[in-house]
Amino acid sequence: MFGRRKKHVSHEDENAKKIADLIRSRRAIVDAYEIERQRIERNLHDGTQQYLVAAAMKLGEAQLSPSLSADLQLASLISEAKDAVRQGLDSLRETVRGIHPQVLLELGLVAAINDIASRSGGRVRVVCPNPLPQLPEGVLAAAYFFASEAIANSAKYAPEASVSALITSGESLSISVVDDGPGGAHLKQGHGLAGLRERLAAFGGVLLISSPPGGPTRISAELPLLVERWQPTINLAQKNGEKNE
Repeated sequence: MFGRRKKHVSHEDENAKKIADLIRSRRAIVDAYEIERQRIERNLHDGTQQYLVAAAMKLGEAQLSPSLSADLQLASLISEAKDAVRQGLDSLRETVRGIHPQVLLELGLVAAINDIASRSGGRVRVVCPNPLPQLPEGVLAAAYFFASEAIANSAKYAPEASVSALITSGESLSISVVDDGPGGAHLKQGHGLAGLRERLAAFGGVLLISSPPGGPTRISAELPLLVERWQPTINLAQKNGEKNE
């Protein structure tokens, strides 16, 4: 009888498989977290926000009541209550946007980062020279929040600097945020960038900082899109009609 020849598996292959299995398991955890994040966002948007809108409308109707002209104190209280509800609604909307921005899922990563840039007074230029592949939701969210934090970091420490965000993809999704500020950026335990480093690590990603005195500052994220070395190259079909910038 002929025996079957066992397929030779090198230590390198075994280690690569272990790393791939670890990355997959960590991604599964983060993907579950993203599903829960989206559920919270929907509940706040469709539930709490609607109640606050209804309350603001009722207070607006109350302000039209002729009886208020005879009670100036009550009129003042209703006006203050309406202002408080409006401020609460604005705060809730900002919170919902931060939990999981709708534009991220509807229009893709580049459009979502452009949305951040549009609120920065023209300081931020977003460049994506080639179409991005379809990205897992966890990777999509990790990339978005990295870009958001890196741009906010530039606004905080180099408010007069111009900023560029470069987005590319291949075997990895790469995002680099560069500003021409004074430099000197570094990771601080417990602060935003340190937390993002842990989030990126869940996908086998890394965060890199180059910020010599005098600048420029470059904060980069690398997120591998191919879990195993033997996976075929990702099809770079554009997601949701995302346009180059």
